[in-house]
Amino acid sequence: MAREENTPAVVAAVLDPVAVDQIVIVPLDLIDATDRLREVDEAYATVLAGAFAGRGGQRTPIEIVRRGDRFRLVFGAHRYRAAQIAQLPGIKAIITEADDAELRLREIDENLIRNELSALDRARFLAERKRLYEALNPETKHGANRFTRDANLATLSFGADIAEKTGLSERTVQRAVALAEALSPEVVKALQHTPLARNQAALEALSKHPAKRQEAAVAHLLAAENPAKSVNEAFDRIDGRAIRPADEKHLSKAIDLWGRMPAKDRRAFLGFLAEAELRKGCTVEVGQ
Repeated sequence: MAREENTPAVVAAVLDPVAVDQIVIVPLDLIDATDRLREVDEAYATVLAGAFAGRGGQRTPIEIVRRGDRFRLVFGAHRYRAAQIAQLPGIKAIITEADDAELRLREIDENLIRNELSALDRARFLAERKRLYEALNPETKHGANRFTRDANLATLSFGADIAEKTGLSERTVQRAVALAEALSPEVVKALQHTPLARNQAALEALSKHPAKRQEAAVAHLLAAENPAKSVNEAFDRIDGRAIRPADEKHLSKAIDLWGRMPAKDRRAFLGFLAEAELRKGCTVEVGQ
């Protein structure tokens, strides 16, 4: 019986060059899904696996590229992992053509466009994309535009290119790239799966320091016992500056305010305290 028009090609068609850009079913063990910039969220993949095993099945194909008689994943890592969890023999896929640099660019662009990245991951992805962009467009690596002598043409060209693709402003892109380049690799690794990965201000505060100080600060921030509550507090601990308890800080603020009060306000405040103490004394007597 003839195959229906919208039914994916059989597994044998996977090795047929005609299958490029068509939806086919590919055995999972023929696909290499390693060396990814972003780790798979197992919880999300498990939810997808349940959908795959249900009546809906897999609706959106993954994208892969040929590498000899096997394939490499371009994007769709969560769908690929879901198919593994659901123990499916194969997965719907579209075979495309791309070299390794183009492959990485497409992986990055898919994640950037989804707009669900943490501030840290966005910075990492944009920095890697800039590196690849310059490798693919070496003519843009040097020079300046007519508005500024110091501007790097590669950065400007890259910024314009990714801004058009993602809707991010060039300024946002430049800040993200600078952040990724300034953070220690050890810090990036340590913070990836923590709430700090989404805290742009904290990441930028860390990035202003040398790598060793960044790493020491992160150790205080992620300590199992009595972690630092902020980047500034972490650096205070490193530098031996005393951390005053909250009640001491409140007292210090009150003393400072008293020093700035005019005489009239001081007298009124003393009267308020005296009246409060009097009321307190009366309450105690009634209670006794």
